[in-house]
Amino acid sequence: MLALVAVAASGTARAKDCTCQTPSGTLVFSSVRDGNSDIYTIEADGTGLRRVTTSSARELEPCWSPDAARVAYQSRRPSWAIYTSDLDGLDEVRVAAPLAWSPSWSPDGDWIAYATGTHMYRVDPTRDSQELLVAAPLIGRPSWSPDGRSIAFHSSSDGDPEVYVLDLESEAIRQVTEDPSRDFMASWSPSGDRLVFTSNRDGDFEIYTVRIDGSDLQQLTFNEVEDMLPTWSPDGACIAFVSTRDGNREIYLMQSDGSCVTRLTTNPGDDMYPAWKPDYES
Repeated sequence: MLALVAVAASGTARAKDCTCQTPSGTLVFSSVRDGNSDIYTIEADGTGLRRVTTSSARELEPCWSPDAARVAYQSRRPSWAIYTSDLDGLDEVRVAAPLAWSPSWSPDGDWIAYATGTHMYRVDPTRDSQELLVAAPLIGRPSWSPDGRSIAFHSSSDGDPEVYVLDLESEAIRQVTEDPSRDFMASWSPSGDRLVFTSNRDGDFEIYTVRIDGSDLQQLTFNEVEDMLPTWSPDGACIAFVSTRDGNREIYLMQSDGSCVTRLTTNPGDDMYPAWKPDYES
């Protein structure tokens, strides 16, 4: 197991008012709107809903390949494993055997990181060649940094879920958050200097951001309901997240400072695990 080095986070800041901008881009997410948990894509303006997977198995936690040609996701058949497919749900390939959750594609496309509950691995999606990265209690939700040099994740190594960052070259692990609450589900900003994550440090699940050194903690949402699963847009302008503020889990968008919250999906079935389509130039 790799050593953990702690960096404490402190301070909070409320979101500032700003002029609302029309969000742009495409998101992939999972939904039970058709009676089964499948993968869908949707434009940030709410148009263009498209179903990707149609199997009878449950699919969750999708992410994009760097060239936006494929998606990776976990599927239960009957145990959880990692698969990739094209955007029509075809050419499906299993890349990580059970039990495997929470895929995250590296920016260069060479690896997919995933968690097993007590370990984090990366696997070559073309050769089924995998490498152990971290062994730790209750490890989850790996997220590659934009430069591909680090992976954020959460773990209960110090007794409760906290956010950590693994430096892939040195194998050093830095603890980013330190609080008796649950800090988890982290995602990188496009600039690579901040993480957005979920925490219940104010009594219920809210969205926060923090610098990767653990400083400048900022709370973005303020509700008595569940706000979680945040992910930054490629241009850094918006954050997508999941909230129960309207009765069930739907996907919402907000500016990166927490302002201008808009509802993206509207359906009785839960919509979960949004991920933004990466900017890609061939």
